[in-house]
Amino acid sequence: MLEETSIDRSEMENLLKRRFFYDQSFSIYGGVNGLYDYGPVGCALKTNIISLWRRHFVLEEQMLEIDCSILTPEIVLKASGHVDRFADFMLKDIHTGESFRADHLIEDHLEKLLDIQDISDEKKVEIKRILPQIGNMNATDLQELIEQYNIKSPNTNNDLSEPIAFNLMFSTSIGPTGQMKGYLRPETAQGMFVNFKRLLEFNQGHLPFAVAQIGNSFRNEISPRSGLLRVRSTAGK
Repeated sequence: MLEETSIDRSEMENLLKRRFFYDQSFSIYGGVNGLYDYGPVGCALKTNIISLWRRHFVLEEQMLEIDCSILTPEIVLKASGHVDRFADFMLKDIHTGESFRADHLIEDHLEKLLDIQDISDEKKVEIKRILPQIGNMNATDLQELIEQYNIKSPNTNNDLSEPIAFNLMFSTSIGPTGQMKGYLRPETAQGMFVNFKRLLEFNQGHLPFAVAQIGNSFRNEISPRSGLLRVRSTAGK
């Protein structure tokens, strides 16, 4: 039986960056959080993974593959609900303006409280009850937790703003007049939905059928973290 070995994630990421599997984009200009470039080996690995995905889902499972535009008119994402609801709650340091994702900041603070030895058992039970609910809380509930647990900006200990809903889509304009508003697609699903009629016709009207698409999608994450696991531009399926 193989023994379990622990891996130091930060050391592994540093090794991958030194060997240029990937690195932070525009690093010679200070870099941009949540954006990464793949080096030669990283590109080869990514290509192999996509090839395996395509061989299984498109060739073996006979899914219909499409490749749609990454630019999406506002009317499409308004109909899907993304314009109104594709958002996370954001907090700001009231002095420096540094932004934080509200649920992550509160979760981190409460998890640290659990490690404090002199905290009462009743308080630990309360925190463990609250933690799974934070992701579904509204702005009022989040603000109550911030006040109840006296949560401050982690880097400066300054006060925080009230939670603000921040839409995660990158907005742009389509065409030279700037009158048609659009977004970089936040996921690849919309192209499949709007092309359903054409795909049904291609499949000679037969149901069911499955559709596959792979390509970049974009999310303007408030505070990207966890390396390549949570980024602002990524290949999605």
